[in-house]
Amino acid sequence: MNESKGTWTYLSLLLAMGFWGMSFIWYKQAFPHFGPFSIIWIRMISSAPLLLGAALLLKRLRWPRLRDLKAFFLLALFEPFFYFIGESLGLMYISSTLAAILIATIPLITPFVGYYFFKEKLTANNYLGILVSFAGVVMVVYAEGIQGDAPWYGILLILLAVLSTQGYAVSLKKLSAEYNALSIVWFQNLLGGIYFFPLYLIFESKEQEFFSLSLADYLPVIYLSIFASAIAFVFFVQGIKSLGITRATVFTNFIPVITAIFASFILNEKMGLLKGAGIFIAIIGLFMSQAAGFPKIRIFSRVR
Repeated sequence: MNESKGTWTYLSLLLAMGFWGMSFIWYKQAFPHFGPFSIIWIRMISSAPLLLGAALLLKRLRWPRLRDLKAFFLLALFEPFFYFIGESLGLMYISSTLAAILIATIPLITPFVGYYFFKEKLTANNYLGILVSFAGVVMVVYAEGIQGDAPWYGILLILLAVLSTQGYAVSLKKLSAEYNALSIVWFQNLLGGIYFFPLYLIFESKEQEFFSLSLADYLPVIYLSIFASAIAFVFFVQGIKSLGITRATVFTNFIPVITAIFASFILNEKMGLLKGAGIFIAIIGLFMSQAAGFPKIRIFSRVR
C-alpha cells in the first residue's frame, strides 16, 4: 500500500466511525417520531438508490453474478438485518452504557475470526494496541455509569449484534475481492430494505404517520440514510479490502468515543475527567494497533 493510498484508507475509516458514532445521536433525535423498524427500513430504501446512482454515475456498478447471490443474501442477513435487530431490541432492555461496552468487544473477537478464516496475522504490538484501545473505551462508557440490573436476554440480543458483525466481515472479505465497495453496499442495503419491510408492516405500519411529520423531523433519518447507511459503509468496505478485517475493525472502538464527544456538545452530556482520559487512551491504543500499517512520516528525511 503506497503512502497516499494508505493515508486515505485511514482517513476514510475514521470518517466512517465518525458517522456511525453520530448515528447514536441521530437515532435519539429520531425516536420521538419513528419506531426502530421504521428508521431502519427508511435508511435502507433511501440509501440504496443513492448508492446505485453514485455507482452508475462513476461507472463503478457491477451487478451481482448468479453464483454470488447466496453470498450477498448472507451478507445482508448478518448486517444490517441481524445486527440492527440485536442492537435496537437489546437497547430496550439494558442500558446504552452496557450495550456500548459489549459492542466494543468486536475488535477483540475479530482477530481470531480473521486468523481462522483468512490466516491474518498480527504482531504482539497490534494485539496490545487492541487491548489498550478497548480499555479506553471501557473507561468512556463506565464514566456514564451502569444503572439497574441487566436481564440476560438483553445482553444476548446485543451479543447477537456483536456476533453478526463477524459473519458480516467474513462474508464481506470474500465479496470485496471481486466487487467494489459501491456495488457491495448498494445491493446490501437493497436486500436490507427487503428484509426489514415485513417487520415494519407487522409492528409499526399502523402507528407510523409519515405525512404528519415536518422536514425537521425527517432530518435525523436523512442523515442516517446518507452518512451512516451509505457513505460510512462504503468507506468501511474499502477499509476491509485494504487492511483486512482485523485491523479495519479495530476502528470501531472509536464509535462510542466519538458519540461521547459529540453528545457533550449536542445533547449537553458532561464529559468529565474519566471520560476524557478514556478517549485519549482509546486513541493511543488505536495508533498502537496500527503501528505496522500507518504510512511513515519522515519529518527529518533530509537530515543526514
